[in-house]
Amino acid sequence: MNLSNLQNNKVLVVEDDEMSYLYLSQLLSIARVKFVREKTGAGAILQFRNNPDFDVILMDFQLPDMDGQQVTTEIRKMNLQVPIIAQTASRSVPDLDSMMDAGCNSILIKPFSMEELFNEISKVLSDRL
Repeated sequence: MNLSNLQNNKVLVVEDDEMSYLYLSQLLSIARVKFVREKTGAGAILQFRNNPDFDVILMDFQLPDMDGQQVTTEIRKMNLQVPIIAQTASRSVPDLDSMMDAGCNSILIKPFSMEELFNEISKVLSDRL
């Protein structure tokens, strides 16, 4: 797996669960991706408003203060181009549809592998070009 195309990209990780975040942070570190974590939807919106130069957003859909659909909708009001990858344990078709309707570019179903994560990030980055 060639990780050089991921190197130095800046990712906003919106994840409140500590174990999920530790997993993501280890994987992103392997690929030498720069990342910032936000644990809440409000924090993610503020972080993006103040730093709109993220290359990708990894959006958990179950956050303590608001759901990822609301956060994605707010980010889409600021930026239509930034790729947003939903990460969720839900396999419910209505849930998955609502994530895409909110403006996500793709969805990763938890638990996902390192290869799945890197392939999805690579795909959304190449779709931007």
